[in-house]
Amino acid sequence: MFVPEDIQQAVKAALGETVRETVEAAVKNLGDSGTGAPVTSVAERSDDDESGGFKSFAHFARDVARASVAGAGTSKELAAWSAKTAGHMQEGDDSQGGFLVPEEFRNTLLKNSLDAAIVRPRATVIPMATNSVKIPFVNETSQVSSVYGGVVIYRASEASQISASNPTFGQVELSLNKVTGLVYVSSELLEDSPISMEPLLTAMFSEAISFQEDDDYVNGTGTGMPLGIINAPCTITLDKESEQADETILWENIVKMWSRLHPRCAAKAVWLANPDTFPPLATMTQAVGSAGVPVYLPAHAAADAPYGTLMGRPLILTKKCQTLGDKGDIILADFSQYLVGTKARGLQVAQSIHLRFDYDQTAFRFTLRYDGQPWWPAALTPKYSTSTLSPFVTLGARSAVTTTTSGS
Repeated sequence: MFVPEDIQQAVKAALGETVRETVEAAVKNLGDSGTGAPVTSVAERSDDDESGGFKSFAHFARDVARASVAGAGTSKELAAWSAKTAGHMQEGDDSQGGFLVPEEFRNTLLKNSLDAAIVRPRATVIPMATNSVKIPFVNETSQVSSVYGGVVIYRASEASQISASNPTFGQVELSLNKVTGLVYVSSELLEDSPISMEPLLTAMFSEAISFQEDDDYVNGTGTGMPLGIINAPCTITLDKESEQADETILWENIVKMWSRLHPRCAAKAVWLANPDTFPPLATMTQAVGSAGVPVYLPAHAAADAPYGTLMGRPLILTKKCQTLGDKGDIILADFSQYLVGTKARGLQVAQSIHLRFDYDQTAFRFTLRYDGQPWWPAALTPKYSTSTLSPFVTLGARSAVTTTTSGS
């Protein structure tokens, strides 16, 4: 680049010695560029790319696997990403040959998990910056003499003193619990099939996460894990009908479950049921005289697809519910009344090429911290009835020997 002599002399005269030397060096560097264009610093793609410069999760996993092969070396992208995340290794990864997964791929795994999940997308999610958080709620368990736990509306005569009343509040505490998973993938799969490996790995991680979370939110004991709805004190458990046979579901069971759902929860409620329950659901009948009329068959019976709703609300068949005949085999729930607390950083995923180096396998590890429980302290007793109402209703055991489990 050519800089006119008169401009150089003017700069030298106006600036002190130190500054002048700096300017001269800058002018020389501009001249040496030989292009006449400004020189712009170009950062590596991985510096500001949430995918770390990798084209896909399969690309990243393949490079991790190849790094374990003697003489194969480390790819440019993996070397840059490893250097960038070196300061985070203690918290997020294995110190021997481990690599953090780029944020974009972690987010993709969690998003796919949410798509497969049942409870979390319908729940009230609380992002948590700390390990525990206390959330206030209106402590209302009865409306017989007051509402909102103590608010009373009086009829006052003229000039009489007005009586005071106050609502009652409580707190529900969410404390994060950690779940971890570990998957081994062979080098042959990583090396030979990078395209098909992408959906395979994504499906494995996503389904594992969503399955464990849903299982906890439905069946958890609340000890070292979320409090599942079938064990929550606010959940209503209905007894079977008199002389009801074991491992059956009757139309009367469904009607009574619906009658115990709090009316304001009807618009958001869903049914969860074990696939074992489909035969008794599909063959339910309503007594009419001395005979029975089917209540759950489509208009053209077996010729049409089975109904996907019950009482107008979605019916979701899921293996997270208990087996037919046990408490929790069919559940009616409004999960907007269920709180899910999760660490703000979300899912943490890491890989190691050394854990099973002698088996020629790459280890994929994921960690997620979360908690959950209903915010209702108990079922609600309405003003004009002794039958309590709740966002969560389930059918009790209908078998002599039950195998109900809580959590995993």
